[in-house]
Amino acid sequence: MKKWVIGSILVLFAFLSILISWGEEKPPSAGEIYDSAIEFFHRGRYDEAIAKFSELVHSSPNSKLVPYSQFMIGQGHLKMERYEEALRQFELYLKTYPNGDRVGEAEKCILISKERLKGGKGRDDIAFSQANGVKRRICAQVFYFDGKNLGEVEKKVKQLKNAGVDTLIVRVFQNKGDRVYKFATPLHEEGVYFKTEYAPVVDDILGKLTEVVHRNGLEIFAWMTTRYAHYGPEGNPEYRCKSYNFETKKMELARGFNLFHPDVVKRLEGLFRDLGRYPIDGILFQDDLILKHNEDFSNDAIKAFLKEFGTSPHPDLFYIDPYKSDSGKYYVKAYTDRFWTWANWKNRWLMNLAGRLMEAARETNPKLKFGINLYYEAVLNHSNALGWFSQTLSGALETNFDYYAVMAYHRQTMKELNMEEGKAIDLIAEVAGKAVKAVGDPAKVLMKVQILDWKGYEVIPKKEVEQILTKILEHGDVSLAFVPYIDQFPLSSIKGKWTTPSK
Repeated sequence: MKKWVIGSILVLFAFLSILISWGEEKPPSAGEIYDSAIEFFHRGRYDEAIAKFSELVHSSPNSKLVPYSQFMIGQGHLKMERYEEALRQFELYLKTYPNGDRVGEAEKCILISKERLKGGKGRDDIAFSQANGVKRRICAQVFYFDGKNLGEVEKKVKQLKNAGVDTLIVRVFQNKGDRVYKFATPLHEEGVYFKTEYAPVVDDILGKLTEVVHRNGLEIFAWMTTRYAHYGPEGNPEYRCKSYNFETKKMELARGFNLFHPDVVKRLEGLFRDLGRYPIDGILFQDDLILKHNEDFSNDAIKAFLKEFGTSPHPDLFYIDPYKSDSGKYYVKAYTDRFWTWANWKNRWLMNLAGRLMEAARETNPKLKFGINLYYEAVLNHSNALGWFSQTLSGALETNFDYYAVMAYHRQTMKELNMEEGKAIDLIAEVAGKAVKAVGDPAKVLMKVQILDWKGYEVIPKKEVEQILTKILEHGDVSLAFVPYIDQFPLSSIKGKWTTPSK
C-alpha cells in the first residue's frame, strides 16, 4: 500500500510537471528578437520594429546586440520623420556607446535630424550622402592588366580616363590559376600584391600602380578577398570552414577560411591593416564574404552558436527533405525555423567581421571608402540570399558600407535562370530600382555591368550594354562598374550614357 501511494504521487508529480511545461514557452533569445525587429524595419513597419528593439534593450541588457538596437530605434523614428525623438535616441546612443560601431553614422543622422527640424527642404538621402562624402563613381574592374611594364599600363589608364572612367577597381590578390600581371615579378603562385607578413607576397606592386593611377587623375580601389584568402596557413585544418555533405551525411573540409577561429580573424585584420598602409582610395570586399547553406559547421562556429543560443547547430535540425537533382547537385525542399535563426546569425557574424576589417584598414588609412559585393538575390529576394549565402542587403546596410556593389551580371543570369535577354535586362533594372530605394542614395549603389561573357569569352555587343545602361539609369544616377575591364570593348563610345544626367 505504501509503495502504491508513493508511486501514485510520483506519477501525479510527473503529470503536473508536463502540464506546467506545456504552459511555458522558451523565451526568445536576443538574436531572435533582433532578427524579428530587423524584419519589421525593412518591411516599413517601424513602430513594431522600435517595440522589438526596445524589448531587446530591456530584456537582454548584457547582449552585444543592445548598442545596435539602440541605434536602430533612432533609425525607426528618423524613418517616420519623428525628428525630435530620433535626435534624442541618437544622442543617447553616442552618450552610452562613445566607442560603438555606429558612432559615425549616428553623428550623420543627428545632422539630418537637426536639418529637418530647422525646416530644411533637402532630401534626407542627399544630406546623408554629403555628410558621408560619397560620390558617384564610374569604375572599371580590372581582373588583369596585360601591359608588360608600368609604361604600357599607364597608357591603358589614360585610355580609361578618356572613356569617362574615374575609378579603377584592381585585383590585389593572386589565387592559383589566376593570370599573373605581366609587369609583376612573381615570387609565389598565390598571395597578395602588397607588402605584409600575413600572406605570401607575390610582388609588391600596389604602391607603384597607385602612383600611376593617381598621377592620371583617377582613384583606385583595392579588390580584396576574405574567406578565400587562405594562401599561407591552409595546411592547418582548424583554419578551414566545414560543410555538410548531403550525400555522405558527413562533415568535410570546405574551401575557404573558418571565420570563427580567432587566429584567422587576427590574420585578416593584419592583411587589411597592411593594405590600408598604401595610399589607395578604397577597398572592395570580394564576393567570398558569404557562407553557403551547408557551411560552417566548424568546431569554432558550433561553440560560438552554442554560447549565444544554448543549442548546437546540426543538419538534422535545419534541412527538410534534401534531394539530389538531375544535375547531381543536392537541394532541400525547405528549411526549418532553426535554420533561419542560424542563417541570420551567420549573416550578423559576417557583417561584424566586415566591420572589424574596415576598422583595421582605417587605422592606417582613415579616409578609406569601402564597398561590398552583393549577389543580386540580396536585393531581389531576402530569403534566398539569406538561405543560400548568409547575405542580405539589410545586414550590409546596418554595417554602413560606402558602396553596395550589386553583381547584376545579365548574361550569367540568363544562363542560370534559362531566361531570354530582354527579360534578364528587365530583371537587372528591377534590381537597380529596389537597391536605390533600399539604400536611399543612388550614388552608393554600384551596379556592376557585364561587358564580357566569361563563359565563352565573348565581348558583349555595345548595343546590348547600352540597353542595360538605359534601363538601370531610369532609377537614378547610380555608380557603375564595367566588369571585367577589357581593351576590346568600346567603352569610350558609350560615355554619353552616364555623363548625361538621368531624368
